[in-house]
Amino acid sequence: MRRTAAILTLVAVVSLLGASDVRAGAALLPAGKTTGPGLTATIVTDVTGGSFASGKGQTTIRVQKGSTSAAVSFTSSYVASFATECISSGFDLKGTTANRFTGLIDGFVDNQGVLNSLLQQFGDPHKAAITAQDYVVCTTMAFVDPVTQVVSFRQILSFTAVIQFQP
Repeated sequence: MRRTAAILTLVAVVSLLGASDVRAGAALLPAGKTTGPGLTATIVTDVTGGSFASGKGQTTIRVQKGSTSAAVSFTSSYVASFATECISSGFDLKGTTANRFTGLIDGFVDNQGVLNSLLQQFGDPHKAAITAQDYVVCTTMAFVDPVTQVVSFRQILSFTAVIQFQP
């Protein structure tokens, strides 16, 4: 009886630890049930430096469904608030990206006009959720200031995502 209780306790603890690992630190609100075909999105965002570093959060998103597409370019205060660049402590690149960018998209695209411009033709923008990411890449890019000729390096995160809508 003691052995059975010990095994059940161990299984419960391991289950809880595993679950907290998956969602730890996720800032986007989790989506409820999503249905139907999704949109394919290409997301490129500057994650250089610590929280609210200059230029951090500059983002471009292009969504497509069939032959219809829309694109926006904006500054995401959500991305600008990240303390780290491409990889968070305790995660790899794909895990960090999934942790940061799974859930309702209106927490990431935090400008109402931009959100509507990007998604309104496909469904209710406030019911849109990123449900999956793929082809995650973090690239260091060099930029030369045309006036001062000073070279700076930026960390650019890019990935494709699936966006689906809650009913």
